[in-house]
Amino acid sequence: MHESGENYLELILDISKTQKEVRSIDIARRLGVSRASVSKALGVLREAGMVEPAYYGKVVLTKAGIERASEVRKRHDLLCRYLTDILGVSKDTAEVDACRMEHIVSEEVMCKIKDILKN
Repeated sequence: MHESGENYLELILDISKTQKEVRSIDIARRLGVSRASVSKALGVLREAGMVEPAYYGKVVLTKAGIERASEVRKRHDLLCRYLTDILGVSKDTAEVDACRMEHIVSEEVMCKIKDILKN
């Protein structure tokens, strides 16, 4: 899955934790993109089995979508901790950089980071 798809999944998961339901307009507003762009992205995610077919504008992650989004969120949070706690970068910088890194860092590197943060 591409970085943009993972970002959508992560955002849907995040919104679902603070709102009763996730709508495509919520996603568009948070990402600063058009509703048409969101619709296209959701179509790709639906074909990949990550989101349920839309029902009155609601966006619902499938079990596979929740698992993928949760994994991306865990990677993001771990990278943020590493960047702030170990490297000493600002929280804002860590958030931006972790969002980029979470999609490309190998599992081997993630394991090493986990080990470093445990000590």
